[in-house]
Amino acid sequence: MSNIGEAEQHKKKGNAHFSNKDYHKAVTEYTLAINKDPNNSVYYTNRALCYLKIKNYVNVIADCEMAIKQDPTSVKGYYMLGQALTEQIDFDTAIKNLQKAYDLTIADKGSFSAEIVQALLIARKKKWNLEEKKRIDQESELLRYVKGLINAEREKQLQKVSSKSNMFSKIVNSHPPDVQEKMDIINQAHNDKLSQVEQVFSQSDENLKPRDLPDYFLDKISFNIMHDPVITPSGITYERAHLKEHFKKIGHFDPLSRRECRESDLCPNLAIKEAIEDFLSKNGWAADY
Repeated sequence: MSNIGEAEQHKKKGNAHFSNKDYHKAVTEYTLAINKDPNNSVYYTNRALCYLKIKNYVNVIADCEMAIKQDPTSVKGYYMLGQALTEQIDFDTAIKNLQKAYDLTIADKGSFSAEIVQALLIARKKKWNLEEKKRIDQESELLRYVKGLINAEREKQLQKVSSKSNMFSKIVNSHPPDVQEKMDIINQAHNDKLSQVEQVFSQSDENLKPRDLPDYFLDKISFNIMHDPVITPSGITYERAHLKEHFKKIGHFDPLSRRECRESDLCPNLAIKEAIEDFLSKNGWAADY
């Protein structure tokens, strides 16, 4: 039997182990297949899927990169590479690879574009959540810093005024009326400053809450927020401009349902458009999502 034939036998055994959810044995068989035929990208993506199941993301990345090297059009290679990079918190590279997988499967009319869309949305959501955490931490720290400066200045001025009456204060356990008046003025002035700061940060409580964007506001092609949403006969909503570009470059079919679709079949999704406009009017940050 040739090396290729032996490799296929190991692949079949690996597939059987995978079906039984015995991923470690499947890895062993796919590794034997690779040893016999190291130029077959499918063996790498099969093994990568096993590693993905057992959450060995480093090996997923290594195998997917090898698969892509062997076959630059490997949808599964880019797809699982994007998933593993998402788990490794390398969101920008993950999104780039998932987008590549999506573009390839759309061009080839592949069967699992919906799964890739979901993985893309997850990667973008996790990236957004990480950026939100950083933003919240920065805003909280800034507010604490500004209040700290005001209170430090208050203490400095109070000490300067009270130092002149230390002897009197020790004797009567209070400040002279004129000193107390000055201290009251200082306290009031700094309380006013704190109030002004809190007014400047009047939206602090709102800003310190994680901001979220509904997935159904996002175009299923560009994954950006929609401005002119249209609905296809399959009931799926897209950004009109991106769907028209899809028709022009790829073909006249719905990217997700794969059903035939032309521009004349599109209807404005007024309900989604109104909801998005209302959301943006209250959440300006979302325009840059």
